[in-house]
Amino acid sequence: MAAENYGYMAPVKAAMDSSICFLAKSFSKFSNVRFNAVCPGLLKTSASAGIPGYVDSYLFAEKATLRKKAVQTDEVAAAVAFMLSPRSSGINSQGIVIDAGMGTNYFDDELVHGSDGSA
Repeated sequence: MAAENYGYMAPVKAAMDSSICFLAKSFSKFSNVRFNAVCPGLLKTSASAGIPGYVDSYLFAEKATLRKKAVQTDEVAAAVAFMLSPRSSGINSQGIVIDAGMGTNYFDDELVHGSDGSA
C-alpha cells in the first residue's frame, strides 16, 4: 500500500517481509524456529492516531472490507495467538493477512460508483 500520509511505514513493512523470508531460510538450517508475520488491515489504535489523515483512510478501508466492518484488534490478537500455538507448526516464512477481505474488494460496486450509484 502506498499512501502519501504513511511516511516510512511502507518501506519498513517491505523490509519486514524480506527479513521474514531470509530469517526463516537461515534458521531452518540449524533449528525449528519459524518466522511469520501477522499483517492486519488498518486498525484503530493509539499509534495510528498519530498518522496524518489516518481517519479518512481507516473509514475508506472499512468500506472496502467484504463485511463493511473494520478489522478489530482482538481479531489480530487471535491470529497472533494461533501463530504462537503448536496448531500453526506447518506455517513458516508467511505473512498472514487479516484484512476482512479488503484486499479482494477494491472494485466493490459501492466503492466504484458511490452509495448513490453515481461514478
